[in-house]
Amino acid sequence: MPEDLYAPVAGLYDLSYGDYTEDIDFYESLAQAVDSPLLELGVGTGRVALPLAQAGHAVVGLDASASMLAIARENLSATKLRKGSLDLVAGNMTNFDLGRRFGMVFVAADTFQHLLTTHAQLACIECVARHLEPNGIFALSIRSPASVAWDDAGLPSPLLLDWTRTDANGDLVMKFVAGEADPARMVRKQTYIYDRVHDGVLQRNVFIAELRYSTQAEIELLLQQAGLHVTHVYGDYDLTPVGLGDNLIFVARAEESR
Repeated sequence: MPEDLYAPVAGLYDLSYGDYTEDIDFYESLAQAVDSPLLELGVGTGRVALPLAQAGHAVVGLDASASMLAIARENLSATKLRKGSLDLVAGNMTNFDLGRRFGMVFVAADTFQHLLTTHAQLACIECVARHLEPNGIFALSIRSPASVAWDDAGLPSPLLLDWTRTDANGDLVMKFVAGEADPARMVRKQTYIYDRVHDGVLQRNVFIAELRYSTQAEIELLLQQAGLHVTHVYGDYDLTPVGLGDNLIFVARAEESR
């Protein structure tokens, strides 16, 4: 496996995003329309996969980060889920073969945006198509390009305090964020700095991520090229129309006979 880029900040992921639940009901409603198992690409610490497993679905979670998977396993062990409810596997979302098919595959939050080229995006979607049951669902969420500023190209934004929280150990943690736009590539580079005060000593962890923003037409074309049929596109998880929300959420189906 390649270098684990999330290693410095994996332990801070749940502190930052663990209380985000706005998308879980959306994925649960889709899952009710298909047969298990479900597959989440970029499962991370299990923020979405665990609630789906607790709702009675058999879920497989794939992630390239060993450190994120380790925390997901800790989170899983803290539940009363029966063995096999959530299987966690290491793998790259652009090149995986799990030897089975799924009623639904999904990529939550902005995970898909870590794929920075059309080639990588198509490779991922083609892998998804090969793993879907006939008439299976693929759900993909990205941030809309219209939700961010692109007129600051080459000019990094100031480093701003995003939040201050207390972790499970009682340590004070501060999260700072800065961004820089590259409109020619439709990429924004995000710098995240986490400062933790432990026993009076400041500990700093830095994570830099590049996120690619795609248009609705681009993603629809990739889905079509992979043999999937787009059934719905939403602007948010409450089924807001495109243009009225900050997201682009695609729901596509595999062919009924494959």
